Amino acid sequence: MAAAPFFSIVMASHLRPLTLARALASVRAQTVQDLELVVVADALDVDTAAVIARDLGPNDTFIKRTGRNGPAASRNLGLATARGEWVIFLDDDDTLGPDHLATLLPHCQQPGSQVLFTDVTVVTEDRQQPGMPELSRQVSPLGANDVNLLWVKNFIPLHCLAYRRSLLQGLTFDAHMASQEDWDFLLGVCSRALPRHIPGGAAVMHKDYVNPGQRRGQQEASNNSTVILDFLHAYRRWPAPTPELQAARAGLMKSVGLALPGEWF
Repeated sequence: MAAAPFFSIVMASHLRPLTLARALASVRAQTVQDLELVVVADALDVDTAAVIARDLGPNDTFIKRTGRNGPAASRNLGLATARGEWVIFLDDDDTLGPDHLATLLPHCQQPGSQVLFTDVTVVTEDRQQPGMPELSRQVSPLGANDVNLLWVKNFIPLHCLAYRRSLLQGLTFDAHMASQEDWDFLLGVCSRALPRHIPGGAAVMHKDYVNPGQRRGQQEASNNSTVILDFLHAYRRWPAPTPELQAARAGLMKSVGLALPGEWF
């Protein structure tokens, strides 16, 4: 077996061969190549299989899993398979610019580093048109946010985060949540170490607002009262560490019509 890589890029995939090919190409274009790809698909068609066969290397891993569809179980299986010292979760419709790992690397190599996050570029696109043309692009610096507010709601896209793999021992994505499972996982991380911001980076979040249903977050289950229930589920699992954050949680729930005593949070 080859020596363990420095980075493991864990990618959950579901029948999106065009965006999957783009995501894999963005990893192959990294200026730092001490990495492995771990791709886990919950479904497989001919086009997706062709992308996997063409774009994965001999040191990479592909798993077609069984069971209920959804990214949480795929990420859990990918994490269990990953061998790298650091782990990044990259969805199959997002990308990393060529210098993303190079930006992270010196900070990852610092002995005290546990979990890092970068800024993000948000690109809107039309996936129903040939070449998925870009409609807009905006850089969103994330460093001005107080990381303690992660206890209230999430502001860090999943692939902006990089984790020392040893920090994640025993943590999993909750496959029973209809939404917010990324944030629930991050709260588990925060209970061990708060993320540290690294300016820049090249994480790119691709969104299609033109064609409904192109991202899971646009589906009905992620846009109704289920979201509130998932917030409450995460709040109960990961209690706020200070009275101030308890009050902030209570205020957020009150703003959507749910009044609960502060000590509940």
